[in-house]
Amino acid sequence: MNRVQNQWMKKMITGLIMLLFLSVTVSAVLSYFIFTNDLKERLIGTNMELLEHMEQKLELVLKNVDNEAIQLVQYDEVKKFFDDNLPQGERTSNDYRVGSHIDRLIRSDDYLFSVDLYSYSQDRLVSGDILTEELRLRDYAWISHFAQYDGYSDWLASRKVLISNSSFPIYRNVVTLVRTYPLIHSSGARKGAVAVNLKEEMLLPLIHHEEDAQGLNLVLDKEGRVVIHPDQSQLGENLGSVPFVAQIAAEGKNAGTFKTKLNNRVSTVFYKVNPYTGWRIVRIVSDIEMNKPLLMIRNTLAVLSGVILLLAVVLALAVGRWTFKPLNRFLGNLALRLNAQFPQELSGGGEESLRLMESRFEDILENSEQLRKQVRETKPILKWQLIMELLSNYKINIANTRQYMDMLGMQLDMNRFVVLAAEFDQRHELTPRDIHLYNYALCNIAEELIHAEGKGMAIELENGCCAILMSFSDGDGEAELRAGVVAELIKNYVMENFNRTVTIGVGGLAGSAEEIHLSFRQACDVLAYRLILGGNTVITRDDVQIGESALLYRLIAMTDGMMDSLKLLDGEKLIAQTDRWFDAFTQYVIPPEMIRQINLQCLMKAVLVAGEAGVEPEHLRMPQEMRTSLHQYESLEDMKRFMLETLRECMEAIRQKRSSREKNDLIEKVLAYIHGNYGRAELSLNLMADEFRVSLSHLSKLFKEQTESNFIDYLMNLRISQAKKLLTETEGRIRDIAEAVGYSNVNSFVRIFKKLTALTPTEYREHGKKDSV
Repeated sequence: MNRVQNQWMKKMITGLIMLLFLSVTVSAVLSYFIFTNDLKERLIGTNMELLEHMEQKLELVLKNVDNEAIQLVQYDEVKKFFDDNLPQGERTSNDYRVGSHIDRLIRSDDYLFSVDLYSYSQDRLVSGDILTEELRLRDYAWISHFAQYDGYSDWLASRKVLISNSSFPIYRNVVTLVRTYPLIHSSGARKGAVAVNLKEEMLLPLIHHEEDAQGLNLVLDKEGRVVIHPDQSQLGENLGSVPFVAQIAAEGKNAGTFKTKLNNRVSTVFYKVNPYTGWRIVRIVSDIEMNKPLLMIRNTLAVLSGVILLLAVVLALAVGRWTFKPLNRFLGNLALRLNAQFPQELSGGGEESLRLMESRFEDILENSEQLRKQVRETKPILKWQLIMELLSNYKINIANTRQYMDMLGMQLDMNRFVVLAAEFDQRHELTPRDIHLYNYALCNIAEELIHAEGKGMAIELENGCCAILMSFSDGDGEAELRAGVVAELIKNYVMENFNRTVTIGVGGLAGSAEEIHLSFRQACDVLAYRLILGGNTVITRDDVQIGESALLYRLIAMTDGMMDSLKLLDGEKLIAQTDRWFDAFTQYVIPPEMIRQINLQCLMKAVLVAGEAGVEPEHLRMPQEMRTSLHQYESLEDMKRFMLETLRECMEAIRQKRSSREKNDLIEKVLAYIHGNYGRAELSLNLMADEFRVSLSHLSKLFKEQTESNFIDYLMNLRISQAKKLLTETEGRIRDIAEAVGYSNVNSFVRIFKKLTALTPTEYREHGKKDSV
């Protein structure tokens, strides 16, 4: 019996081994062909996506440069250079101001090397260079080319520009955008051109990376000239006759791929035509590099098949003896454990016990599914709490944080971080539920755009804003720049798809996870500058840097003139002064909180002026009401309207109070006398009491009632006001001006002038000259 059983077992094992061998072989062959075909398509798709990604980055930079060139020609000085035939002196001064605009533009954009302006009517450059024939043929060949060009702008291929003309001349490779002036014109009405030269070495990283050893990336213009190439010796070369370039032109497609032979090696050429510039972005990958993954799959399948066959033989040999032993042992152990927990339920027969075990298995699976569901539902809450701990100044354990992030599927490079703070504009138009839905969509969009560039996460904060955390690897030296680009993409996407605008503040670079809260605080701080810079914008720290100056004192001093206009009930002048005041906020990028505080001080001054005029406090706004109103406005225009409205209320209250008083001819004569004799050092209230034959106390009382000021303050303000005019309109000495307005002691004059204006007379004169320029 045992002999027959052994023969039967040998036959069964042999048949099982043959069946496994056939199954593994067929599966390996089918898998190889299926995987290779699918992988080839994926490789082609991956290279085309890489090409499209390079095109998007390059187009983003080029469009930004084009916009800067368009903004440059909007300046009045640039228009004068092209349009006006100025005298030599004015022309030199105007060229200097144009040069200043160009310098600021170049310093603000790392991609720019130089900017040239050329007037066809005057045949001159704004730089003042004399256009010799050598220069026209070498550095300024674009002038003659663009004179006959039928279009408004053109991107030129790479060319060499001479930097140093010495025994060893130095050249720089540049890519040039030439744009016409005027921007749009009829035939024959072209007056000049603007040439913006970009650094070719700055454009190269947009399409080429050193770690990309698989292929060659380059950019060609419409005629086949090289625009960008890793080999600088190829820049500017015309490759139009090269076979693969000619084939791209012959196909006439916007994108495609084909095989060709380059340097005796079969290669695949991927290309895409950029509609903005007409350039062709080309990627060339040899078939040896393309087929490496296929060879790896073939070798892997061969090794895997061998291992599987070996395991199959071992398992087949063990089937005869140990087929049911593990299963019986498992069921026995499971029955013992279940019997210990449910002794009465499992005390029946074998069939009933199996049904009970099946029921327990179903309970276990159901509990497991509920547990997984609870974990999925709590993941967003845990993610939100973890990011909030990173954004706050909460002391956390980075090692534990990394463990929790892996558990929640949150991928971050724990080295360099930038935080963005985003908030929808005009939120008062939305309900809390709408704000929550918009923020939810914004966070999803932000994470999709971030994952296209790197790693990051986004959450909604309790105050209705969104925090976007981006992480970068150690080698990423353009982290802040990339964060700003992503912020622009988010802003544009929201405007195009949600028909709403969003303002985004970009924080600084955090070198570790412990510094993330600093970047978040900076992002929130710069986001507050929406009050000045307006909504629908991306605000960085560079946009809100303030230079050291006496701006605060000057702004506070400007309110003195506004209060004078309020006292004189000069509404038109008050409006003009308020407009200049708010223009200064924008010009000098004053912090929003300081703007609110200065405005509150100005309104408190107006209340005091009204109080001095005899207006009762209940007829004016309370300080707390004004403070609350100032904090609710999101733009300077709204705040300015509130300021003018409040100042008009004070002016009207003063006007009504004055109209109820009896006019006094004596004070009118006294005021006329003061304005005619303020330059006399001995002028005093006693002197005028003798002059008009009235008592000193009576004159003082009438003067204060009618002018709402005592005599000393009135005379001092009048003299300093006249001194300001002399300082800005004449070149007289400080001592002479002091004597002219009634101060025999120049030190007393300087001390009083600084007390009222926060500046010395010399400083006031210098600032006046700067403002006039």
